[in-house]
Amino acid sequence: MSVQESDFADLGFRAGDHVCAFYNEGGNSLDDIIVDYVSKALRAENKCVCFIDTEPAVRDRIPSELVSREGIVQFFTEDEAYLPGGQFSKDGLLHSLEALVKQALSDGYQRCWVLGNVSWVVRNAFDTKTWFAAESEVNELAPQYPQIIMCLYDLDLFDGETVMYVLKTHPRIFVNGIIIDNPHYIPTRQFLGGS
Repeated sequence: MSVQESDFADLGFRAGDHVCAFYNEGGNSLDDIIVDYVSKALRAENKCVCFIDTEPAVRDRIPSELVSREGIVQFFTEDEAYLPGGQFSKDGLLHSLEALVKQALSDGYQRCWVLGNVSWVVRNAFDTKTWFAAESEVNELAPQYPQIIMCLYDLDLFDGETVMYVLKTHPRIFVNGIIIDNPHYIPTRQFLGGS
């Protein structure tokens, strides 16, 4: 096992992971989670892509020595990532995620880490069942490539029923700085057949 593979294994993430994380005003800070995630990706010298609306606050906290090459970390606003052209497309999202990892591999990175804040769903009063059908299908894409996809959910915006959808569509959860297997996860075909 190379040093890089050893470092990656120590992080608690596995290639092909689709992970959820929760934050709120009084608990885990959104920016802290993002900075930690991005820093771990960059320490492993992997490509990192963030779909967030807080880029300046995060970018200023990433240690400059971790930004080893131009383009190793990219930021897109939530609307750019999820609503290109002003509307959501599940197929468009899946295609974009696949294109990101393929480009990262083509650029010589061993892995691609993607992180997205999902508060746009509430801001845009978007249909949650449609969104979680897309989240479930990410589970089919994620293991096909050496990538990690982490979705961030604001507990101040999402109610208990929606949090259960989050748990049903993510095989692993980021809790207190570690990744754990999610006992509430439902495989894609079962989730889509029963939702």
